[in-house]
Amino acid sequence: MRQFFRALARSKAGLLGFIGLIFYALLVGVGPMFVPFDNEVKTDQVNAPLGSRLKLVTRAADAARYPSLASLEGQVVGYVSSSGGETLVEPLEDTFDDTEDYRRGAGVEDGLEELTDGDIDGFVLFSESLKTYPIGPGSDFPDLTVSNARLAPPHLLGTDTQGRDILSHIVNGGRTLIVTALLAGLISTTIAVIFGAVAALVGGPVDRTLSALANFILVLPKFPLLIVLAALFTLDNILLLATLIGLLVWPALMRAVRAQVLSLRERDYVEAARALDLGRRHIIIREILPNMMSFVVVNLILAVTAAMYDQIGLIFLGMAPINDYSWGVMLYFGRTRGALFSPDSASMVLAPVVAIALFQVSMVMFARALEELSDPRLRTA
Repeated sequence: MRQFFRALARSKAGLLGFIGLIFYALLVGVGPMFVPFDNEVKTDQVNAPLGSRLKLVTRAADAARYPSLASLEGQVVGYVSSSGGETLVEPLEDTFDDTEDYRRGAGVEDGLEELTDGDIDGFVLFSESLKTYPIGPGSDFPDLTVSNARLAPPHLLGTDTQGRDILSHIVNGGRTLIVTALLAGLISTTIAVIFGAVAALVGGPVDRTLSALANFILVLPKFPLLIVLAALFTLDNILLLATLIGLLVWPALMRAVRAQVLSLRERDYVEAARALDLGRRHIIIREILPNMMSFVVVNLILAVTAAMYDQIGLIFLGMAPINDYSWGVMLYFGRTRGALFSPDSASMVLAPVVAIALFQVSMVMFARALEELSDPRLRTA
């Protein structure tokens, strides 16, 4: 551990990558406990831009008296049911004389008119509604004003095509994607290292058989084959999807590991271990693998990256189940629901893309520190 943190201290890129991975671990592991998944359809908040939020509208003359919902105790309050304002009113509903529930569309205009006429004393509105029905001097509702523009927490990343908070989807949508990619990378790397080492050290028919198997799988079109398999099997199990991806991406690394082991087995320390009859298992685990660990780690990271892209590709094409909401599913809905063509809903597509890109950048930067840790020549330099 001391060597590990010394390597991190020497490598700024590695330290940033390590911090990034810790952030993602907290994001997907602890984040959902604090940011619940928003699955409530709010038609009055569809495709809202970054930072949009609920606001409290009152008559301009009453703005100072009613700066919050709590200050409206004993008064009549209205809200648009499809904006999510009901959740703010519910805890305080007993303190109001009455609450008015307005539907979306024309209901917003009706509520503003009743607020102007004095039938209600406060109106909870989503910020996007005020773009459709502006208030204040020079508008159809000159006597109204926003008494509290920060009534509720903002949608930092905006809302999607159903008015749901995109930030909550980012926090809750990474776990399945990352876990599946890590499992696929571990499976493919494990197979490649074992087969490559065994083929190089045993040689003969074993080497020829494993090399032929690797060459056969290597020439198969991986992603089209995944699409065919997705059509034949229901890929609703993380382990199944990770195994299928892992079984298709190990041959290239296996050939590289075999070449590395063929070179390393001629080194003096391996000859010494063989002369001492320490056994093939000891030679592979204690003598050869530590000297190629940096190479294996880098390829593990590349395998995880490829596995993540494979998952997203299958989901984007609709070939994998979309019942588990993930970053890939966000991209799928962004494509099928037209979010790509609306500037206000661009974050529905950009947010998962940035999340995926930063995760992979963190892994690559962290790999630099691991490479330095496992390679004495880099530490000396």
